[in-house]
Amino acid sequence: MLAQGEKAVRPAKSGRTGHVTMMLVALLACLVVAACGGRRTTNVKLPPPINPRVGWTQVGVASWYGPPFHGRRASNGEIYDMNKLTAAHKRLPFDTWLRVKNLSNGKTTEVRITDRGPFVGKRIIDLSKAAAAEIGMLGSGVAKVRLTLIRPPKGSTRAGAAASNAKPASRRQAGRFDIQIGFFEERENANALAAKARGRGHRTSVRRTVEGGSQRFQVLVAGGNARQANARLRTLQRQGFEGFLHPRRD
Repeated sequence: MLAQGEKAVRPAKSGRTGHVTMMLVALLACLVVAACGGRRTTNVKLPPPINPRVGWTQVGVASWYGPPFHGRRASNGEIYDMNKLTAAHKRLPFDTWLRVKNLSNGKTTEVRITDRGPFVGKRIIDLSKAAAAEIGMLGSGVAKVRLTLIRPPKGSTRAGAAASNAKPASRRQAGRFDIQIGFFEERENANALAAKARGRGHRTSVRRTVEGGSQRFQVLVAGGNARQANARLRTLQRQGFEGFLHPRRD
C-alpha cells in the first residue's frame, strides 16, 4: 500500500521504447541505402568535378548496385542496365573509362562512368552487377579496389558521346542541341537547379517527361548548334555543372 501523498511510479516502457528506436534505425538505414543508387544526385551535394589524365589512380572501397535501380535512368540520362559494364563515381566525367582491380583476388574489369555515387561512407565507386561479378565481389558486396583511368577500349560504343568535348562529326553540325544538366523525380529540385544555372547566365527550361507511368523532370540549358553547345557545355563544367548534349525536340 502507498502512504498518503505518495505517488505510484510506473515502470519505464523499455520494450516499447526499444521497438521505436529499432524502427527509427531501420528507417535511417533504408534512407542511406536509397541514397547510393538510382537518381543519385537528386538531394545530394556533389564534390567538385575532376578531369584527370590517362593513368590516374584511386584506391578505396567499391560497392555495387542492381535492383531496384535496374531500368531506371542514370545521372547521364541513360537507362541503367545492371548487366552492362558501367559504374557510378562522384567526380569523374561521364564516359570516363576505368580499369577496376579487386585487390583481394587480383581480378579486373573495365567500366564506363554513367552515374553519380556512391554516397555511403567513404566508398569511391559503385559498380554495376555485371562488373561486380567480373571481379568476384557479388557475395561480399564491397571490396577494396584500385581504379586506373584508361583510354576507351577499341570498338567500344559511347552512348553519351555527344557529351564529350571532341569536335562533333560534320554531318551533325546543322543539328540543334540542348544540354541536359539534371533529371529529377521532383519538379522542385529541377526548378532549383534551373534557377542556379540561370543565375550563371544560361537560358534554362524544365521539361516534364513520363516513363513507365512515372513523371520525371529534365533540366535543359539552351545550346545551339553542335559547336555552340559543346562550348557552352565546357563553360557549364567549369562552373561545376555536369551535363551532356541532348538533341533538341522542336
